Amino acid sequence: MAEEILLDVQHLTHVFPLGRRMSVRAVDDLSFQIRRGEIFGLVGESGSGKSTAARCVMNLCRPQSGRILYKGIDTCDRAAFRANRRMLQTTRQLIFQDTSSSLNQRMRVWDIIAEPLRLQRVVPPRGSLRAEAAFQMHYVGLDESFLDKYPPELSGGQRQRVAIARALAMEPELLVADEPIASLDVSIQAQIVNLFKHLQQEHGFSFLFIAHDLAMVEFLCDRVGVMYRGRLVETAPTAELFSNPLHPYTQALLSAIPIPDPRRERSRQLVTFHGEDLPPGGALREAGPDHFVLRSLGSGED
Repeated sequence: MAEEILLDVQHLTHVFPLGRRMSVRAVDDLSFQIRRGEIFGLVGESGSGKSTAARCVMNLCRPQSGRILYKGIDTCDRAAFRANRRMLQTTRQLIFQDTSSSLNQRMRVWDIIAEPLRLQRVVPPRGSLRAEAAFQMHYVGLDESFLDKYPPELSGGQRQRVAIARALAMEPELLVADEPIASLDVSIQAQIVNLFKHLQQEHGFSFLFIAHDLAMVEFLCDRVGVMYRGRLVETAPTAELFSNPLHPYTQALLSAIPIPDPRRERSRQLVTFHGEDLPPGGALREAGPDHFVLRSLGSGED
């Protein structure tokens, strides 16, 4: 039986204008799919287009071209979006990296978590908005003593858990997590990643997980896509990508992962990638089962 495709991004392009004559192609002919119950990781250096792609998926940016099919609905089509607005705004949720700006600093924690339910006029499954907030807080590992606190009174890890609880209150099918652990301590990062793993395994959540930490991506994700200059240069199941990277940029990226053993770290061979112009067209070739790579210029392949 074929796996159900929850999100299908097709030939997505988004350009930011820089004045009258200049522009930056932040996302260039990007295509990928996320299957139901899957965690798909998107990696690449800063400025590669990962966050812009996430914002397009969540309709926070309107792409110049391409389609984004969520449950078969083209969310880039304004009429289709309007007709399905309520479903799209409840079953897709975004978790930002910067909780200082994504959480209202003047609202109590319980009110922050309950706000999406109030805006969408959702009847709280547990009787009241405060009771629902308490349940979600407990689920992400915070007790009821935090309900009446304000975000500035919380640590970075606690604020990120509040942001996750707010997203979970809507019982979404797709969570888009844009660098959700980048600003947290290592121990807190592990707790958040383990929470995401639990949400996938116990409740079947699907994730678009964007991160710089490749070790966390290797642990958490089922499949990984590698972005460079707005383009997807390689995508594969996680174990396959980390053991057999084929694109020169992917090889350089993975070779830079620190090794905990000092002796192995000293003898590690870094792969140098000097950058290259990407071939036009954006077509990936199949290199193995579910493993696709962008043909490099000068590779001699058709």
